[in-house]
Formats: sequence, C-alpha cells, structure tokens
Amino acid sequence: MKRTWKVTSRVLAAGVLAGATALAGPGAAPAPAQAAPAPGAEGTTILDLIPGGTRDRMVAQVPLVDAATGLRAAVKRGPARGYAGIGLVGDHVTLWWKGGLPADVASAVAVARRIAPVEVAKATYARTELAAAAARVAPVVDGDAGDSAYDVRLRTDGSGIEIAVDDADAALPKLPATGVRTTIVERDRLVPRSREDDSAPWNGGARIWNDSGAGCTVGFGVREVATGTNHLLSAGHCGSVGSQWSDGQGEPIGVQTHKNTDHDTMLIGTASAGGWLYVGGSNDEVKARVVGWTEVFPGQLLCQSGATSAWEIGVPVCNLEVQFHYDDREDLVEATQLDGDESARSGDSGGPVYAVNANGTVLAAGTTTRSAGPGFGFQDFATARDDFGDIVPVTGTAATCRVSFTVVNSWGTGYEAAVTVYNDGPQVTGWNVGWTFGGSQVVQGHWNGVFQQTGATVTVSNENHNATIASGGSVSFGFTADGPATNPAPFTLNGATCS
Repeated sequence: MKRTWKVTSRVLAAGVLAGATALAGPGAAPAPAQAAPAPGAEGTTILDLIPGGTRDRMVAQVPLVDAATGLRAAVKRGPARGYAGIGLVGDHVTLWWKGGLPADVASAVAVARRIAPVEVAKATYARTELAAAAARVAPVVDGDAGDSAYDVRLRTDGSGIEIAVDDADAALPKLPATGVRTTIVERDRLVPRSREDDSAPWNGGARIWNDSGAGCTVGFGVREVATGTNHLLSAGHCGSVGSQWSDGQGEPIGVQTHKNTDHDTMLIGTASAGGWLYVGGSNDEVKARVVGWTEVFPGQLLCQSGATSAWEIGVPVCNLEVQFHYDDREDLVEATQLDGDESARSGDSGGPVYAVNANGTVLAAGTTTRSAGPGFGFQDFATARDDFGDIVPVTGTAATCRVSFTVVNSWGTGYEAAVTVYNDGPQVTGWNVGWTFGGSQVVQGHWNGVFQQTGATVTVSNENHNATIASGGSVSFGFTADGPATNPAPFTLNGATCS
C-alpha cells in the first residue's frame, strides 16, 4: 500500500475531489518562465485579484465561521455524545446531532444563532459510532493487496462512512460488518506537492530552497506565544530537521527545527518572521496582511498562494471549497477548486492557505500539501498548533487579538450586531472589550456580556460562564443599538488594541 497511514476522516460536506497529485517538494525544479500578467498597479490588494462572485461568497461566510467556531468549541468542551459534524451549507451553519441536544450545546446553538443562521439536523449515527465502524474497516482497506481502496471517511452529516477507491469496478476486499451504512465512492487520489527573492522579515507565499535543492513555499510566519520565538511554517515533506533554508536568491533564512511527518508540517527557525503574504505574481509586491488564524469547516471557501501558481497565473487560486477533514494519522483536509481549475502546482507545497476578510486582510487556514487537478489537500492551522504547541501567525500589526464585527439585522432606526473576539495571546481570565462609537449610537439590549456605556464609549465585560478566553480561543457577544450601523473601531481587549 502506498498510504499505510490511512484510517478515518473527520468531516465531509458532500463534494468530489478530481485528479489527485502531490505538489512536488524535494527536488522540485525551478519555476518556469513567468506567464503571469504584469505586476499589479500600486494600491492593488487581494480583493482586486479574486473574481467578484467568489470574493463576495467568501466574505459572506465570515459570520458563519464565527458561529461554527463557537459551536465547535462547545462540542470540544464536553463528551462526544450525539455529535456528528458541523458544516457551512449555503447561507447557514448546520450542526448534525443524533438524539436530543444536551443543555450546554443547546445554549451554544442559541448564542451562535445571534451571529448567523444555524440549523440543527438529525444524524443517523453519532461521530463516535462512525469512528468505531471506520476503525474496524481501516485495517482491511490498509491491507488491500490490489490497492484499489485507499481511504475511509466519516460523513459530516452522520449518514455513514465512505470507502474511497480508484476504480469502482475493481475487485475490493471483503469488508467487515459494522452496523453502519458504508458507501463505495470513486475518487482520484491526492499526491504530495512540494516568491523568488524575499527578505527579512520573511513573509508567506515566498519561494524557499533547502541545502539539498528542494524548492517549496513559505506558509506563514509564526511565533510561539510563550517565548515570542519566530519560525516559518511550511510542508514537512520539503526537508528534514537540520536543513538550511534560503530564499530564491540564496540569502539564508534559518535552520529547520521541527517536523511532523504524519501531518506534513515543519518549522524553520528564523530571527525575523513577517505578517504578510505574497498574493500576486512572482515578481510584483502585491501582498495581503495576516491578522490571525481560522478553524476550517466543510463548505468554507479558501484561497492558496503557492510560488509556482504565482508564476503561472499571477493571482491566488481561490474558490477552494473545504470538503473532507480526516481524523487519522495525517489529519489532512481536502478541498475542491469549484471552477475545475488546477488547484496547485509543483513547488506550491507548504504555501499559505487562507480565508479572506472584507477589508482585504487574511486569516491563516493551513499549508498546501498535495493536489490533483481541481482536487486539493492541505494541513489546517489548528493541527499545526497541536503539533508545535501554542503558535499563532505573525500578523501585520502587533495586536494579539482580533475582532469580527457583523451586523446581523438592521432597521430604519437601529441594528443588531454580533462581536466575536479571537485571542492570539496568552489565556485571558476575566476580560473587558471596549470601543467608541463613531456617532450617536446607544446600546439598547445585549447578550452574553455585561455592558456599560458612557457617551460614545462602550465597555463589555465577561459573565461568569465565559470569563476565560483560551489562547487561540474566542468569545462572542452581541447588542442592539439605536443609530446607524457603522463599524466601531478600534476594539480593545483588556486595554490592548485588537486588529
């Protein structure tokens, strides 16, 4: 078997991954002559490079991701129970659950519904049942002498498990009875994938080479929360611990210090990591500012900016819809480029995968691992945090917190807003979030926080049940107000300005 690690997948939102190939890492040849458009004009941002329809759909998902993140956190805090999966479906979030919702999850759903529409759907099986069934099937799939069956996947909606095969007509091994619905699905396999002259502070999307001649792409500059130590995050298959890495012109960056082979992640130690991504062509300076990181969910739309794709098309590869999230040794996330375009190219490995905000900033979602035509495989940033401890993206500002502000309803004289605060600093126990309105807005009602307003200045402090924001965690609250629905800024968390 070529992939002996395969066991089970985490989540699936229905979709097909076409033609899979690895993004050639070690030994990758230099990029071909650039066929990209001329460098963008001064002032060009990533919003100018993404097709309008795709950009609008991505931006519209921001409140959905905020709501889904809160639901996922609530599920993680308690036992598994009837949980099957969470996904973004059209204009709403769906939580699939077997049986009745326990009180803590029902409370989290109520909070999430203040941010975005949330549907609770019945699941045939709980995730624990699917995982147990997959664990029985996986050894048979791994031992398939014909190597036709190659993956076991759990469906996000809790309807059963899937066996991925190269050819549905090929002879398959006899599968054990599990009591769970099992479907055979024909899909192309993903295979691994491995800007030309960056300078310190080193930014994401830049071409890098190691002392063995392997060429890959920087994912993100990251830092350890506890020590402030800087690293570059990229794909593990690109090199080995101890490798020396340089930029496209041979300038030394640093030595590879960490590697997780199963998850295909690595860290390169460096004195100076940047908080920006190259998102245009290989020889222009179009960049996007990184402001934090995001969990990923089925149905979520993302972009990737690998160095070779920059040479060939001069813009990000977007409209990548998340479909599967495995729960095995590799923990790979799979996506599909919805227009049928090439999702990644040789040399894109390790490059940044990200969500785009309405203001043109981006959130780290993961690093490129492999692809096959429109099929795309990446490692999510949350798993990189599991691998290497409490790391967060270096951002284009010094802020260690980020605020997502969403107007969820409005009328002639007022509006309702939801606020989600993400913490990229150390754990916070006891919090105060503050801002100043730009006009005559007056808070009338609120939820999930203790509000005080003096003039245009508002302070929100925690309630007893949400006093702690873990490092890498978030908290949501909301309010109704009289006056125009303008975005107040800046926000502060315990006195520190957030991005």
